[in-house]
Amino acid sequence: MIGSLHTAGSAALVDRIGPISPDALGAWLIEKHWGDYVAIMARDAPGSGKRLHAVRAPSGGLHAFRTQRDGLLFIASHVELLHGLGITRTTIDWHFVAEHLAFSHLHARRTGIAGIEEILPGEEAIDTATGSMSRPLWSPWNFTAAARRIDDFGLAAARVHGAILLSVAAHVAPEAHVALELSGGLDSSVVAAALSAAGRTAVAVNLATPGSEGDERLYARAVSASTGIPLIEIVTEGEIDLTHVVPRIEARTGMLAMLRLADRAFADVGREQGVTAFVNGTGGDCVFCSLGTSAPAADRLRTYGPGLGFIRTIADIARVHDSNIWTVARLSFRAARRSRPSPVWPRNRQFLADEGLPDQPPPHHWLDEPPHTPGGARAHVHAILASYAHLDGYGRHAVAPSLFPLLAQPVVEACLTVPSWLWVAGGRDRAVARAAFSPALPAMVAERRTKGAMDAFCARIFEVNRARLKPFLLDGLIADRGLLDRDAIEAYLARPFAKRDQTFYHLLPVIDAELWARALIAASP
Repeated sequence: MIGSLHTAGSAALVDRIGPISPDALGAWLIEKHWGDYVAIMARDAPGSGKRLHAVRAPSGGLHAFRTQRDGLLFIASHVELLHGLGITRTTIDWHFVAEHLAFSHLHARRTGIAGIEEILPGEEAIDTATGSMSRPLWSPWNFTAAARRIDDFGLAAARVHGAILLSVAAHVAPEAHVALELSGGLDSSVVAAALSAAGRTAVAVNLATPGSEGDERLYARAVSASTGIPLIEIVTEGEIDLTHVVPRIEARTGMLAMLRLADRAFADVGREQGVTAFVNGTGGDCVFCSLGTSAPAADRLRTYGPGLGFIRTIADIARVHDSNIWTVARLSFRAARRSRPSPVWPRNRQFLADEGLPDQPPPHHWLDEPPHTPGGARAHVHAILASYAHLDGYGRHAVAPSLFPLLAQPVVEACLTVPSWLWVAGGRDRAVARAAFSPALPAMVAERRTKGAMDAFCARIFEVNRARLKPFLLDGLIADRGLLDRDAIEAYLARPFAKRDQTFYHLLPVIDAELWARALIAASP
């Protein structure tokens, strides 16, 4: 057992596993425990020699990359370990790159390094001398099912509250000293409240960008005052070279290049403070079902039919999005009639060479939803899955690891049992999480309806990089593989940057993929 293992409903660590058969290991771990672990067990299999079972926790905090060489199977938490031992070569899998560009934010089993695949969160891999197979052990759809649905708002808030307190207490040991990335928004503020309730030692760090839209220090100060966690404020000033390659071996693209200044600032604080880990609210929007659509009303209509509850949810959504009830009602009826969308995962086309991209997303068992799944539940699950694409590749991990308590198994399971319409109850986005922690947070944060933005900052960085991006992309590795629409990119980079133009956001994933590919080659001998 590698990593951390807790008994279900407890923050206490399990340090011993009793006798159990390999065939029962996976289900026993998933149903009776939680944590960030990879469990490996071998036994003799009649006629096929050794049989190896490898189980990865649903939370996915600890990776499990696997490859074979000379008849031996290797499993590692980091691909650079496999490379450093001479087990693998860092050959780019261009089929992965095409899938990654076409279906962004979808991490499937394939990685960007040829010959290396990943055991997915909540999955078991079984290997013998004659072959290998994978099977899912944990599915989000088990918790969106009607039998597990919590329709009572108070009960839902209490369960989410308990799950988050449990997760934070387990992730951050009493002797740890962590840096909390406190934006001033609801998600990181909830983590701050949970850290305070658990009595953990932490320092909060708030980063502000020049300009009012990226300055949330007022909210961070209020959270610091209410929780007693000291606050460090940093204004991130400077330039970011979006074409600067840092040699690094990563399985996939990770941290966005736009976040380099922030990443460097957190790393500096981590060194100065001697922290044992960075903690943040990553995934909060996704886990707390912040959808931005009429799906909650459509879900309630399909579940209970037209009635006062449906009308109330229409009004709630209209208030959340500053819309009118007639527009929301019309969209809700339309969504309620719609079956499963096609494609299952959105396919990107802008700035890409369409003929070089796959038509279907890579297989992932989270996409195998039951029949008649409500649209809001589907969007909730897909959002959580997409959040896993933003956990790796941060330079600050050389200082200390990052912890993601809101993506822990108990929290995700608790939130999935809450139907989509309760998340907008009272006309408040993420209403259940707000209610769960409003007694511990300042009202200005718990009831906040606005959200900080970085549009102006990102636009300025992009404009500064415009000239150097042209040769970087058009003469780059991805362009050489025929995956880019070179004409579209060249035309966009040549035209003057319009105010409020957000088209550049579609180009950022291409930039990050090119950086990843060049970094991989630069780090290889």
